[in-house]
Amino acid sequence: MKKILWMTIACVLLFSNHALAHTGLESSIPAQGSTVTEKLNEITLTFLTKIEETSSFTVTNSSDEPIEVDGITVSENVLTGNVTDSLENGTYKINWKIIGADGHPMEGVIDFVLEAPEEVEAVEPITEPIDIVEQNEPSSEELDTTVEADNEEEGSNFTIGIIIVLVIILALAAWWMTRRNKK
Repeated sequence: MKKILWMTIACVLLFSNHALAHTGLESSIPAQGSTVTEKLNEITLTFLTKIEETSSFTVTNSSDEPIEVDGITVSENVLTGNVTDSLENGTYKINWKIIGADGHPMEGVIDFVLEAPEEVEAVEPITEPIDIVEQNEPSSEELDTTVEADNEEEGSNFTIGIIIVLVIILALAAWWMTRRNKK
């Protein structure tokens, strides 16, 4: 009975590393289910173990139309590629297919949403001369109205200034009187 138990433990320990060697996706940029709020130029997929050079991925939009990806490279456990065209806002899928270090092919899908600010095209300045329109001089009646409004505003500001000075003088006098009475 002990021999069977020891054999079972030995088998589990010996073959468990082989069972755990299957490669899986560790992380991705963009992440699964994420909303990207900046322009997306590069896609990076990181796996748990080294992957083969034949590994790749494709990108499709919500209509399953392919998006061009250039420069797909594999470095150890990282798969990267550059999005060549500027992506429009919307939903996208990254369909990856890899072969792990253990020789097992694997595939998966990463869904994400792009909500980047729209790029504004630069507008060239107008280089043509602009016609200068002569302004009519204001009439004497308009000038009189403007002068009266300015005078009223100055009088209002002067009145507010006097009131503030009087309040400060009264506050100082009250303070001085209370100090004098305490002595």
